[in-house]
Amino acid sequence: MKRAALFLLCAALPFATFAQEPDCKAPSTQLDINTCAGADFAKADAELNGVWKSIQAKYKDQPQFLDKLKASQRLWLQFRDAELEALYPVAKGQDARTQYGSMYPTCYSGAKAKLTRQRTEQLKAWLDGAQEGDTCSGSIKNSADLK
Repeated sequence: MKRAALFLLCAALPFATFAQEPDCKAPSTQLDINTCAGADFAKADAELNGVWKSIQAKYKDQPQFLDKLKASQRLWLQFRDAELEALYPVAKGQDARTQYGSMYPTCYSGAKAKLTRQRTEQLKAWLDGAQEGDTCSGSIKNSADLK
């Protein structure tokens, strides 16, 4: 029995199609476009997470600030998701692709990536640091102290 299954698998292997990553510089199908938009969001999310980890490392001596920033980030995630729901509301029991068409995954991922990049830029203020004498910098460390 095992030999028969192995034989069938080996016989079918030459006919199998393996999913390839699309060329995101020139995607050729809607599926490729959607996949590339998802990959773009993943890249934006990875950058956000990298900035987040850098802030945690540079501000490890300020646990109260990190607790507040973590709370802020949780709320930002809720905001992001609510913003996307407001942009693309879907009636209960409906399918978003039916409602918005085949471009929905591309548009949704694009909007999510845009919001994520905006948040990343906001968070970078803690990595860039404040200029000497900036009396309104709050928890942002002096830029000279971050080097």
